[in-house]
Amino acid sequence: MLTGTAVPRPRDCTFSPSDWEILGRYWHPILFSTDVAGAPVKARLLDVDLVVYRTSMGVVAARDLCMHRGSPLSMGYMQGDEIVCAYHGWRYGSRGDCVRIPSQPASVRISPRARLMTINCAERYGLIWGCISEPCTGLPECPVLEDPTYRFLQLGMQSWKTSAARQVENFMDVSHFPFVHAGTFGNPDVTEVARVDVEQTPHGLHYDFPYLASNPRNSPLGGREVIQRYTTYDVTLPFTVQLTIAYPEKGEGRAHVAFDIASPVSARETNIFFVAARNFDPHVPAEEIIAYDLSIAAEDRPIVEGQRPEELPLDLSEELHVQADAVTIAYRRRLRELGLGRAWSA
Repeated sequence: MLTGTAVPRPRDCTFSPSDWEILGRYWHPILFSTDVAGAPVKARLLDVDLVVYRTSMGVVAARDLCMHRGSPLSMGYMQGDEIVCAYHGWRYGSRGDCVRIPSQPASVRISPRARLMTINCAERYGLIWGCISEPCTGLPECPVLEDPTYRFLQLGMQSWKTSAARQVENFMDVSHFPFVHAGTFGNPDVTEVARVDVEQTPHGLHYDFPYLASNPRNSPLGGREVIQRYTTYDVTLPFTVQLTIAYPEKGEGRAHVAFDIASPVSARETNIFFVAARNFDPHVPAEEIIAYDLSIAAEDRPIVEGQRPEELPLDLSEELHVQADAVTIAYRRRLRELGLGRAWSA
């Protein structure tokens, strides 16, 4: 893991100062590991433009500007372990320090100020994670993604025009299934939501929700019109949800685990990293499973991107609620406990 330096709040930041500071202390995914190979990659997190590059010492993430004249380093290129600025050829090493200035003799000492503004960076679960400030917690724990008995499925990253909290809340919500997901698994005959008991955990929330789902012929499970799903949601604040879907009637321990990890690019734009793991039916092609899971996200997207305000209101009086909203109410309250504002844009 690379330890970062001080990164200032961007002058065009769309978050309030306090919310930007709070969210900056958490880890958020920036890219998939496979996105960063031989060339620098541009990324954005919490309104901070970043350049991400890989060296033999690991992955580096820094503000996307050369310390000489502020040009984007993402326009540059890699030479060995060094990223080279496209403007004047300044070179930065595996820790962000400037190691060569071509316009001056090599014998001249390089100022220690000639150093990139790096952020805390870590690589795990096939993702590159960044933390703008001093981390207040570790990376979300997703042990199933490192379990060799599961098949790892990378569904990709999508950029949605909404806040991270709105997208996460939708993923947690259980009462929209028969309406939004009528084409995939939503059962139009099951609209009433029984009481859901939400457990507070040290890092978020936990709840179970059994659901008699529709099972269209083109689903990876195939065959029957309906199937009993036993779902477990584990939420790690602020924006990681692990959904475990168990099918006990098809065999003990059979589970499909879906991860929804939202990364706040700006106040109203979110990158969602979709990852899944599955420990049964190895004969089903990965492409078929991925396509089906992405079709579910495609049903959600226009609804979520159309919600107003894009921000998630943490003052519960600003929207109406019913018993079926128990899990999303609990989520809003936990976000408020983090110190985030009354109405915010994460």
